[in-house]
Amino acid sequence: MKGLGQGDLERYFFEGCKEKSDLGVGVEWEKIGVYKENGKAIRYSGPRGVEAIFKALCRRFGWRPVFSGSQVIALKKTASSVTLEPGGQIELSGRRAKTLKENADELRSHLAEVREVSEPLGIVWLGLGAQPISTDADIEWVPKRRYQIMRESLRHRGKLTHSMMKETASVQVSLDYTSQSDAIDKLRLAMGLSPVLSAIFANSPLKEAKFGGYLSRRSYIWRHTAPERAGIIHSVFDPRFDFAAYTKYALNVPLLFIVRNKKWTAVKDLTFGQFLKRGYRGLRATPADWELHLTTIFTEARLKKYLEIRCIDCQKAEMGLAAVALLKGIFYDDLSRRRALNLVIRMKAGERERLRRAGPLKGLGTPFGGKTLLETAQKLVRLAETGLRKHEARYLQPLKELVLDRGLTPAEVLLETLGPGRSRSRRVPLDRILKHAAL
Repeated sequence: MKGLGQGDLERYFFEGCKEKSDLGVGVEWEKIGVYKENGKAIRYSGPRGVEAIFKALCRRFGWRPVFSGSQVIALKKTASSVTLEPGGQIELSGRRAKTLKENADELRSHLAEVREVSEPLGIVWLGLGAQPISTDADIEWVPKRRYQIMRESLRHRGKLTHSMMKETASVQVSLDYTSQSDAIDKLRLAMGLSPVLSAIFANSPLKEAKFGGYLSRRSYIWRHTAPERAGIIHSVFDPRFDFAAYTKYALNVPLLFIVRNKKWTAVKDLTFGQFLKRGYRGLRATPADWELHLTTIFTEARLKKYLEIRCIDCQKAEMGLAAVALLKGIFYDDLSRRRALNLVIRMKAGERERLRRAGPLKGLGTPFGGKTLLETAQKLVRLAETGLRKHEARYLQPLKELVLDRGLTPAEVLLETLGPGRSRSRRVPLDRILKHAAL
């Protein structure tokens, strides 16, 4: 039988092309759970743990459990799933939707279900980008083989890799593409906008209940995580970049694991390209291996059979929906997309990295283009409003109020609970954190 070749890997991305009339939006809504009495991260195990919540969701709302051994690690229902991040963060992987109303209805239904089974247990779910009180050392690992392998393989690949896995949460938006050129244009724009989006939606300013020094501590943590598979792919700004170039990039990313007969095997010191050429312990690369490998690329945006934008802190529901609306209005309207790309296309790699460092610290006050990121953010909001149909533009309203009227990030609104200034020594009372951030 003919082995898998690089052309087969490139063809995977071509298979994702959709008709323009069939473009949809998928959203992954992560969230952070804490105990109401002390604000500490919830456990996976025990009568007040994530597994207990999953079992209750199955009993009350018809979700089907997915097991790892005897333990529930995910839920399924129709085209939706609820999964777990390594520190017990719950993620709704929503259905691909044609309208923002569908995205919104699914999110609100999910949150209502989760609240119903969590409140009797004294658990609160927060719309924040990072745990506000617990550190990674205090958080129980989810017993999932994938995460056990990542825990060991990546532990020396960035000083905050375990913090990334156990403390952070985001809103990840998936967008369709119609052709190779459309996919690359959207990937290029997503990479270019990623520092701006991180600043606009900065929403993780707390560490151990104090100001942690960053408006987006999640973004700071990601800068110190597995640089060989995270960050910005600067080569995407080369006009010659295409699916073949993205395939080459992914082939050079180290392989983490292989799955055969539901058994996960850790792989060390081997890129996917080397695996493709010579195999591993008698195993040859398959299309399923390639699809799984692409999920271990953690860049600010990445390609699968769709484009996934990954640089936005977890938000409260209405601001999270505003983030989805912003991206849909810009990326799915040709004119808005071209104008947005013009805002960032001339940046050099060093400038993008400077913004990636400074944005989580200074937010919309970060210097850019002789002004600040605030001016760019305001232009993006207006472009999105132009690109959306009128009945969907209403989802931008919370963002308009924050960016256009007040010039603030969600993190700065939270820090207002500290009073004037930003103290790194004064604790934010737990009741204020819960009141502000509860979903």
